Amino acid sequence: HINIYSKGKTSLGRFLSNFTKHKVNTSDGEFMSIEGYWYWLGCTHPDKDKLRHLSGFEAKKIGRELNALDWQEDNNFKNKICSAIQKKIETAPPDLYKEFIKSSLPFMHYYVYGKNPEKVIHVPEGQWIIDFISQLRNRLI
Repeated sequence: HINIYSKGKTSLGRFLSNFTKHKVNTSDGEFMSIEGYWYWLGCTHPDKDKLRHLSGFEAKKIGRELNALDWQEDNNFKNKICSAIQKKIETAPPDLYKEFIKSSLPFMHYYVYGKNPEKVIHVPEGQWIIDFISQLRNRLI
C-alpha cells in the first residue's frame, strides 16, 4: 500500500499528504498547501489569510490557534478539498504524476510513531479523502 502521510515511506505518499508544500489554485484563491486551505475553510478569524502561505504542521498549528475547525462533515467543505486535491495532483511534478497514474497499490492513511515498537494510528474520519484519491487515479488511468 501507499501511506498518504507526511512521513510516509514513499515519495508519492508524502506528496499526496495535505501537509506537503505545493501551490494550489482553488475557487477561493491560491494556497501553499491543502492543509492551509483546510484550516482556512474552517476559520472565521480575521487573520485567517495567513493560512494561505503555510504548509505542514505550521498550517495546522496556526489554524488551531485561530480556532479553525479540525474536521468538517459539510459536503461543500469536502467538495472544495477534493477539488483542491485534484488540482494539486494535476500540477504534480511529472515524475510524481506518472507514479500516481501507474501505481496500483491501494492508498491508506495512518500515522506512525516511535520505532520499537511502532505505534500506528489510523484516521477513519479521513477515509473520504482516500476514497476520492483512489477514484481519481482510476479515472485518470
